[in-house]
Amino acid sequence: MIALERGSRHIAIVLNATREYGFEVQIPTSALAQVWRGGPRSAVLARLVDASKMDPLDERRAKQVGSRLGARDRTDLVDCHVVCCALERRAMVATSDVDDLGALTEPHESLALIAV
Repeated sequence: MIALERGSRHIAIVLNATREYGFEVQIPTSALAQVWRGGPRSAVLARLVDASKMDPLDERRAKQVGSRLGARDRTDLVDCHVVCCALERRAMVATSDVDDLGALTEPHESLALIAV
């Protein structure tokens, strides 16, 4: 979302291809909270949010995220929420944190990451 807000052509291409092939964009609510600042600066993000599905950090997801963080000895709640959401849906993740997200997976898990 930060790349989109900064006008990245790469992420715009990824999002357009996602829609063109009929896939949904999923946004973990914790990731939205991390980048949202409101006002005119968030206009591009607002359009993305309107066209996306949200993955809430409810009690079930919070427990899942916390368990994974503990098992992997990590602390980044937002990255872990992204990983849990993606693994559950078998979704691809567009990210600038490829290594951080990869560190949150178990050896037998497959997480498709697109570096942006």
